[in-house]
Amino acid sequence: MSPEVTRTTEDGTVSCEVSGAVATLILRRPDRLNALSGHMRAAFDRVLSEVEAADGVRVVLIFGEGRAFCAGGDLDSFPTTAFGWRARLRVAQDHHARMVRSDKVFIAAVQGAAAGGGASLALAADILVMAEGAKIVFPFVKLGLVPDGGASALLTAKLGPALSTDLLLSGGTLTAPEAKAAGLTRRVVPDDDLTAAAEALAADLAAIPEGALALTKNLIRGTWADQLQASFDHEVDAMVLAASLPGHAQALAAATKPRRETSKEHKNRSAE
Repeated sequence: MSPEVTRTTEDGTVSCEVSGAVATLILRRPDRLNALSGHMRAAFDRVLSEVEAADGVRVVLIFGEGRAFCAGGDLDSFPTTAFGWRARLRVAQDHHARMVRSDKVFIAAVQGAAAGGGASLALAADILVMAEGAKIVFPFVKLGLVPDGGASALLTAKLGPALSTDLLLSGGTLTAPEAKAAGLTRRVVPDDDLTAAAEALAADLAAIPEGALALTKNLIRGTWADQLQASFDHEVDAMVLAASLPGHAQALAAATKPRRETSKEHKNRSAE
């Protein structure tokens, strides 16, 4: 697609291209596997708002640049206060709720890992297209936290309570073949074909009369999304509590230790 409008946020972490009725959002922080820092969330918010306001756009594609769709929240920018956690969750929840409630159709094209908050982002899309080597990872409990960004509500609505409970309580991983077998997606393609397959789907959807897409999405949403806000509220309360417990601090320290040691080694080498 030759873009008619191209927009990249000031910090370069999110871009948007509009071609006809299709907008393509790309997460552009490949050196950190597109981990969502606070600045990147703010950039995503600005681009999402522009797409929402674009009357001619009916389909929105979301890609992640590099070898992963999105590694979730940036561990280095995790909040340290209850108010910080509340604000962080509300931003993610707002983005995902807007995707769910929008009349536009959102497609997430997932390669590599969609982990944590990245999994929540992928689940907020209406349709998942996954590369054969892709996986959706739910590491929340292993960090002493609860699922965020609406992950528990979104996964349960789309996959059912039994599998969702297993994945979320075990901090499990769902591979692309498993996601297809479980009914989370019916579109698993060779890794090299992901972009072309997602763009072809977007073009097909954009050719469907606008009213039919919006009304059909609204009908489907009405079967499960009415309780989304109540689930979000419960999620915030649970996260604030979990983040205050010793287990989270211990798990976070263990998870970030390899990066701290690598950074220390680099500094020592630079000083030699």
